[in-house]
Amino acid sequence: MEINLYAIGIGGAGCNMITRLTAKKTPDLNLTTIAMNTDFNHLKIVKADKKVFLDTYYRGLVGHGTGGNPELGERAISLNREKILKEIDNPHIIFIAAGMGGGTGSGGAPELARLLKSAFPEAIIIGVATYPFKFERGRLKIAIQGIEKFKNYCNTLILIDNNKLLEYYPNLPISHAFSVADAVMIKAILGIASALSKASELNIDYADIKSLMGKGGLAMIAIGEGKDRDKVEQSIESTLSHPLLDIDYTGAKGAIVHIESSQDLTIEESTRIAEELTKGVLTSGEVKLGLRINPELKSTIYVTLFIVGISSPQILGSDDLDKLVYDRY
Repeated sequence: MEINLYAIGIGGAGCNMITRLTAKKTPDLNLTTIAMNTDFNHLKIVKADKKVFLDTYYRGLVGHGTGGNPELGERAISLNREKILKEIDNPHIIFIAAGMGGGTGSGGAPELARLLKSAFPEAIIIGVATYPFKFERGRLKIAIQGIEKFKNYCNTLILIDNNKLLEYYPNLPISHAFSVADAVMIKAILGIASALSKASELNIDYADIKSLMGKGGLAMIAIGEGKDRDKVEQSIESTLSHPLLDIDYTGAKGAIVHIESSQDLTIEESTRIAEELTKGVLTSGEVKLGLRINPELKSTIYVTLFIVGISSPQILGSDDLDKLVYDRY
């Protein structure tokens, strides 16, 4: 059975991620990218397999965004329902990416997830939300409200805190700051798409993804790599020290560990990587290991880790959002 994957970016930040994802994906992946925005001029420069202009039908703002109003973002999805559904056919997994804090992403992403969950009840909806930088004070409250709604309609919601990334890369030019989170998510999405589309030594199939992501709650991701003689230890250390995994995930409900490696990796080594990375998962939780040997790699390991069903109160840097998330889960 061919697995149909869709990655949808909504709003400015979501569309920017889709542009980068579209440039990175290869033809052998059954992954369709879709960009949606209320800003017509921005949508014109976005790169995606498909584009949907979200008309707000609101006097004075048509084609010019939402003015930071989440209600207009929600309205745009409702008023363009048929146009959106026409672009999606028999989906199995749908990623919805949005930056929280603006109008189109904060208001539109939750409504889009609700629409797609209703139209395609068997599909797995994976939300991807980025939290604003602390200096974006006016966007924080809108972001918290948007995340609260978004998680209600996703099977799993992955939260990315831009502040943690900046703490980890303090000397990063501001022009590059917004692309760091995109790079992590793109690697994760391509990792899932690759695992489902390409033959592997240890397969992760659609049933595995559906079982784990269907557990609900919040999820975090981390990526790591190792090279040469100490590649196994390096891959474990770099994944565990990834800034997005700087939380206590003890008691998580499950995990997916996907490894892409050169031909010299042994089964014992791959098992050790999975065991070390998932020590915090419940003994009753599910852990799935995927392994793909890439002959083009030379003594190198790439690791993508998904931890699902997290209830850590430290999941984001904002005390208000930590309390909101922790109380609900």
